[in-house]
Amino acid sequence: MRGVLGSGGVWVLRLGVTLGTAFLFGHLLGPAGYGDYATVVAHVTLFAPMCSLGYDMLATREFVAARAAGDVAQEAALAHTLPRAVWRTTGLMLLLFVPVSLAYQAFRGQGLASTILFEAVGIAMTAHLRLVQGSLRGLGRVSQGQVFQLILPPVLNLGLFLVLLVMFRPSATLGIATFVAGLVLVWPLGALAVRRRVARGATGQAALPSRQTRRAWAHAAMVLGVGQLMFVANEQVPLVVTAALSSNAEVGLLDIARRFALFAAIALNVIQLPLGPILAEMYRKGDMEGFRRAALRTTYVACALSISVTLAYCVAGHWLLGLLVPGFDEAYRAMLIMCLGYVINTMTGPVPMVLTMTGHERDALRGVVVGLGINLVTCLALVPLVGHVGAAIGAVLGQFAWNSLLAFMVRRRFGMALDIFAVFERRKTVSD
Repeated sequence: MRGVLGSGGVWVLRLGVTLGTAFLFGHLLGPAGYGDYATVVAHVTLFAPMCSLGYDMLATREFVAARAAGDVAQEAALAHTLPRAVWRTTGLMLLLFVPVSLAYQAFRGQGLASTILFEAVGIAMTAHLRLVQGSLRGLGRVSQGQVFQLILPPVLNLGLFLVLLVMFRPSATLGIATFVAGLVLVWPLGALAVRRRVARGATGQAALPSRQTRRAWAHAAMVLGVGQLMFVANEQVPLVVTAALSSNAEVGLLDIARRFALFAAIALNVIQLPLGPILAEMYRKGDMEGFRRAALRTTYVACALSISVTLAYCVAGHWLLGLLVPGFDEAYRAMLIMCLGYVINTMTGPVPMVLTMTGHERDALRGVVVGLGINLVTCLALVPLVGHVGAAIGAVLGQFAWNSLLAFMVRRRFGMALDIFAVFERRKTVSD
């Protein structure tokens, strides 16, 4: 409960900051300028998991295991090794990303866009902030990890943007520069927080892990990283495809719709963060009944809140959009469609978290790949026809496919239902 309350406060604050930034940028930049800004943010969010490569999820799982065993030397080894591994993968990814991006800009006749440098720095910093968040989460500091990844960067982005408006005219480039500056300023603070937390019990015990251990970590991180990339791609591909096949104005409408729809997913996102380490510890201790109860309660609460938010948007969503973001009224249909996708997420329960925290990340990867394929094909087919609404439909179909498949895998793997239909199974058992 402490974790849920802390995560809930962080998520509410984060949504307030990000929506406030979206409203301000939407007013000052207009749909086209805001679309430029949203495209860069989408690229950073999409490519950062390729650099962190699952080491953030690995950090959560392995730090939990070290804490459960009282192995402070293992904690120190993780804190020493994982950041270096992420720097290596980041360097390799950017060696590929920068030349390909430059070639693409030249192919489109746009010259050498300065935003590519901002994107590269943003990707690197976001990857390391993901590792910070995962490490602090495994060390029992869930809310603190969220602050470094989800709160401080957008707060600094908004603050720096407002300060620089005194000297510069509002533009997409200014918004992109302050977005990246916020990430650069926060990362060293997060890395210091991890070192301090580990050093309390591991002073002088930072023994390097064996080569076999490092290889095992790298193998697990690879699988987790591909799964995370597919998960993030399911969210970001609609924006990227819309930017490639439609106008920046359509990208702006889609991004505003997604930001409003996030309120329908807040319950599941809030509960999952403290739930992950708890599920990992219960699974290692063999407490499968407690494991089931915790996951099911998450499903019930998240589903009820998600449906409530969606119904509220059906009644007052169009008026709310017109009031808060004038000029973005057309995003109403896409917002409702994306809310439906988040309702589906909550109905199937925290199945991706269940699989990754129990070492079955390959099952999670298979389901997410299927969903991504459906999402991508649908977006490619519908975006040229109906713009941002087609992208929203693709996102929902992808979410439906991969969440349904993962729910089936959880049933088969653990012999228990963690989705909303477990309500009917329990009633049947009681009546029998």
